[in-house]
Amino acid sequence: MKRVLLTLTCAIIGLTTAFGQNMPTIHNADVENSREYQVGNNYQKDLLLYVDMLANTHPYYADAGHRAKLEKQARKMYKECGKITDDNSFKVYLAKIAASLNDGHTAIFYWGRLDRVFPVRLALDGDAPAIIDVASLGHEELLGREVVSINDKPLKQILQMAKTIVSADNDVNFENLVKEYLMLTEFWALMGMSDEVLMLTLDDGSCVEIPAINKKELKIAQLQKNMAGRVTARRGVLFDYTIFEDESICYMQFNQFADRLTYPQYPQLARFDELTRDMMTQMREKGINTLVVDLQYNGGGNSQLGDVLLSWLYPHKDTKRYGVDVRVSELLCAHYPYYCEFTVDGNPLEMGKVYDYMGFDHSRNYEVDYSAPQDPNNYVFNFDNEHIFKGNVVFIQGKDSFSSATLLLTMARDNGIGIIIGETSGGRPSHYGDILYCTLPNTATIATVSHKHFVRPNRELVDMEYLIPDVVIDLNNPDKDLAWEWIVANYSRK
Repeated sequence: MKRVLLTLTCAIIGLTTAFGQNMPTIHNADVENSREYQVGNNYQKDLLLYVDMLANTHPYYADAGHRAKLEKQARKMYKECGKITDDNSFKVYLAKIAASLNDGHTAIFYWGRLDRVFPVRLALDGDAPAIIDVASLGHEELLGREVVSINDKPLKQILQMAKTIVSADNDVNFENLVKEYLMLTEFWALMGMSDEVLMLTLDDGSCVEIPAINKKELKIAQLQKNMAGRVTARRGVLFDYTIFEDESICYMQFNQFADRLTYPQYPQLARFDELTRDMMTQMREKGINTLVVDLQYNGGGNSQLGDVLLSWLYPHKDTKRYGVDVRVSELLCAHYPYYCEFTVDGNPLEMGKVYDYMGFDHSRNYEVDYSAPQDPNNYVFNFDNEHIFKGNVVFIQGKDSFSSATLLLTMARDNGIGIIIGETSGGRPSHYGDILYCTLPNTATIATVSHKHFVRPNRELVDMEYLIPDVVIDLNNPDKDLAWEWIVANYSRK
């Protein structure tokens, strides 16, 4: 591995969220008129409102048993919040409630600032010791060293503490998130430790102090694998493709579910449907036998892009799709007022009830006219079965594959499209999502909550926590591009 000097050009990935200008503030007259609310402190008041919001919004609590258990726990939580004396402790308390759902989209925004960081990042892999893979200039000698403890606490104990307040779909998702959180000084403060200095104890017993710095000052030395000549090295694009005619392989790197239609304010962006159509045309003209779709760097976005790609790999009208269960609530209607107009069998929707999205009257009565011209202002799908790709399809999945990336990979698996190679997914095949934002009135705490449950086509596997690849391949080998080598060995026409 060689060291490369570079400048950090973006904020900590996954920690910044764009909130709408009109974020609803949570209120409920029944709660606010109760005796408990009237006599409680600000933390007890917002605890009551938060629990009520979860109970009435999240699909998990549409189940009467789950809701009853939460409401029973609320009495104990109310007493405990009576002992809280500062906002940070309260946010941590709520974060534990959110994290217990194992839903990476339901969380507490407990950051007040993101500008102070510890300039060191740990590479985490299950129960294996953490390895420093990023360090500030002046600490390059630490690259690759194992960490035994931080601030005199065993690393395993620190991760156990962090797991109680980090909302994640599964352990892989948690490891992806926490390695970024551990760079933030505020995260350490939330866990009751120093936000000025990290004391690292290394595997040889030596110790080193890492002081906090302003993020603007962060320039890093990175322990980086040799990427020279790697087909699967990350590219600085949303998506693109390369055709290797000698091997009869087309390699598509799909890094984000976003394009010009997703972000019309950026007209310079390409359209995914146009690029996919051009790619498929070239593959057909050149007689390409294998398509590789690399999603190892993809954290999600607009899932319609995945549907566009699948329309070229399997007949659109025959594709088994995700079920989408929607929990109707006051918060949902505050974000999307048009839900107030939805009906089922001519009747208005009931608050707190879960509906199959395809059961709404306007959804059930909608039929795709496969013979009509498609609107070019929306995503254009392939409806011509003659143009369905008949060759081999290989998907590359990584630990960072999440949300819409997991949806696409699961749709492929459940429809028998191609194979998946790589690592275990960071997202659940069936998961909660489509977040709503809100603010609690007494502490100004910002919360996010899911209002949908995305259910994979194969409902017999709905409870699976991970999407396991057909072929497990190490995507982080320091010396070799093992994924590409495996693909060429198994699919090249040479």
